[in-house]
Amino acid sequence: MAQSTKSSGWTNTQVYTTIFVVLILGGIGGYLLHSSSSSQPSSGSQSAPVSPPPSGMANMQEQSWEAQTRPLLDRLNSNPHDVAAMVELGNLSFDSSQWSAAIGYYTRALNETPHNPDVRTDMGIAYYYTGDADRALKEFDQALKDDPRHAQTLYNIGVVKLGGKNDAKGAVAAWETLLKIAPSYPERAKVESMITDARAKIK
Repeated sequence: MAQSTKSSGWTNTQVYTTIFVVLILGGIGGYLLHSSSSSQPSSGSQSAPVSPPPSGMANMQEQSWEAQTRPLLDRLNSNPHDVAAMVELGNLSFDSSQWSAAIGYYTRALNETPHNPDVRTDMGIAYYYTGDADRALKEFDQALKDDPRHAQTLYNIGVVKLGGKNDAKGAVAAWETLLKIAPSYPERAKVESMITDARAKIK
């Protein structure tokens, strides 16, 4: 179901709570990698104290959000089948931790182009950050059906299996497959370290 295209400003409490949740979830077994955007959730393993934002920052954030999304929303209003606009709105929502909105836009994009592993993987990550690890893995599985060699999907399967399902064996299998099909993977050293840590948890 498509999400409302009108965004309201967040309270400071909502911002702090979201940061805390992202830090906790992202720090379990590594951090999830976003396929369609340069931004990534924080990889910190512990939640650090959050300083209050400067006065007026919430209003600035709302103005910035409006400036970024309004042209894209106008494009969608003119052309309800504009997949690029849907994906970009999903990415902006993702990067501001508005997981439900991101899922809504990604769903609309996938309704138009269902075999896009980048978008489906990002939607899976968003589901994970809402606390739905099973739905995340379901989306990742579909992404692999569309592209069995999609490296970011394999990486994220490992993270979610370890952090969301406590399945160290499954995580190791996903990461080993990743390194097999992509031996020059940029995060190879990190993945190898994660495999070593996960193997120590296998009983």
